[in-house]
Amino acid sequence: MPDPNSTEPAAQERRRLFARRLRRRRAGKRILQSTAVLPGLLTVANGLAGFASLHYATKDALGDASPANLATAAWLIFAAMVFDMLDGRVARMTRRTSDFGGQLDSLCDVISFGVAPAMLIVRAEAMVLRGQIERLSIIPHALGIERLVWAVAAVYLACGALRLARFNVENEPDESAHFYFKGLPIPGAAAAVASLVLLLDSLAGIEQGWRSSPWLLAAVGTTLPVVTLLAGLLMVSRFTYSHVVNHYIRGKRSFNYLVKLILIALAAMVQPYLTLACVTTAYALSGPVGAVARRLAARKTTPQPHQAGTTGT
Repeated sequence: MPDPNSTEPAAQERRRLFARRLRRRRAGKRILQSTAVLPGLLTVANGLAGFASLHYATKDALGDASPANLATAAWLIFAAMVFDMLDGRVARMTRRTSDFGGQLDSLCDVISFGVAPAMLIVRAEAMVLRGQIERLSIIPHALGIERLVWAVAAVYLACGALRLARFNVENEPDESAHFYFKGLPIPGAAAAVASLVLLLDSLAGIEQGWRSSPWLLAAVGTTLPVVTLLAGLLMVSRFTYSHVVNHYIRGKRSFNYLVKLILIALAAMVQPYLTLACVTTAYALSGPVGAVARRLAARKTTPQPHQAGTTGT
């Protein structure tokens, strides 16, 4: 009796469908294996962007820092943030998260968000101190302040390294564990520093109007090391910070939230560098401000114990 599987058209069609499904499954596995290299390449690109930022920040090391080179160094830090955001996302999409990738990411983050911003603030303050403040005759000798700025940059770098080491120990690969952070994330701290440097560059390039005042440039230059020191200390704090993409961008939002985003976008169109500096600094300060707000709200909602009045006899 002939085998029905070899002659029956329906059986032959099932075999063809099964073979096609098997080929697709094998092709999908090959794609996942090939894309496993992509997260590593994005992580390395993050470190290379930080190295390029260092190059431009120190390009005029023999003389006064150039505002254009400092702005390029700041933009390269933001480019490193894009690579840092993509590498983790791609690794989770391809199910290729590993301890090696996490360690490589932290090493590159030290370069891009630790060393590069620290060097950037040193060179930016050298431009402000030697250029604007001495011209205003506020401080005759800026050498002492330069050393203070160097100390602030050193504190920022040390706190950034400690922040990454603590993150490596406490990190969990689960996506749900990345909605909140304990301590200011180092990319957020670097964003606050880089945005203020971009604001300095925009003010230095204005020759007319109220924004061309050297006093305003000196005020922003004074704010930069203060924000850098606060950002460094907040990185090693235990304040809660929200993940920018997972908390503020993904998911459904209310109409009022959309209106706020539109207002921020309009402000960015009018004053892009000022808006960027305000947004990044506000995020850096959102940890302690949010903690104080939650504590005050908890005190208001906690019922106060009834104090019985005394009655005379």
